[in-house]
Amino acid sequence: MKCISVGVAANSRGRSDAHYRALPLVNAHLSTLPRALRRIATYVSENPNLVVRQTAKDLAVVTKSGPASIIRFCQAIGFSGLQEFKLALAGDIAAQHSPVVEKNAKQQASVSLMDQLTERIVLATRETQCLLDQAALDRLANAMLSARRIDVYGVAACGPIAQHLVFRLLRIGIPAHAILDTTYAAYVASGLGPTSAAIAISGSRMTKETVAPLMRAKSAGAFTAVITHRSDGPAVKYADEVLLTAGVHSPVAEPNSVIAFTNLIAIEVLASMLAVKQHALTQEEPNLTASGPIESVTTRGSTDVPRRRPHSKRCVSHTLFGVS
Repeated sequence: MKCISVGVAANSRGRSDAHYRALPLVNAHLSTLPRALRRIATYVSENPNLVVRQTAKDLAVVTKSGPASIIRFCQAIGFSGLQEFKLALAGDIAAQHSPVVEKNAKQQASVSLMDQLTERIVLATRETQCLLDQAALDRLANAMLSARRIDVYGVAACGPIAQHLVFRLLRIGIPAHAILDTTYAAYVASGLGPTSAAIAISGSRMTKETVAPLMRAKSAGAFTAVITHRSDGPAVKYADEVLLTAGVHSPVAEPNSVIAFTNLIAIEVLASMLAVKQHALTQEEPNLTASGPIESVTTRGSTDVPRRRPHSKRCVSHTLFGVS
């Protein structure tokens, strides 16, 4: 498979070095860490202001572990060591204590809810930028471009999110299906194969109705993925790729409203990456008839656009996060 790499280089975890953040990674990996490292993660999450001033020996004492475990914890969540982790943690603390313009009591009462929700959404957006794995996005996009069929599963509040993903795919000329009926989804998933891709959307919790079709799709040989804020969700073990988003809950709205928002961010990044890859392929191969069959894809408000059929084995690697 020939891959063309364009864009800005990212580190091994898919994030630009300029966007390292500590607390989102600690919270995302908390439930999946071994018991000893989980104890360290819990202490860090509850006492970030103390951690930035403590040495590996100090942390080992308060967490009842060893200095080696502290280093292993930092590496487990993507940092080279304690110093790099503490620098990122200090940045988190500074962001949480940014100055706020003072308001009188009447103004505060009228806009406080809006301010709280906006701040939570901004925080969720930044954490999602940190958590999304660039390499996973790239592999998922390549698999989707090669797939002859793409099914997207979503239950309850995740149904509209699944429909939005399908809408975005159709707008760039990639056929896809949103399947919201769980019985039908499980039935259809059994008939998928190596030329298919199945994607599950998870909200506040991953229900068994969503897990079942993904499990069957995986067993049938399809490429599988899940967009979720739970790194320990039951569907993760059936997914070839996981797009992890922030699980920040709003204090003034239904929790799913913010979680759905972060899943939408992942969808928009994925759709943009797919569009860039398609454009790069057309630039690389101006005469598609010489290397593969052509099909015309019509989207609303546009003319017919030639696109290589999904069985193409070519891929493009593109980085969307960060600047050099």
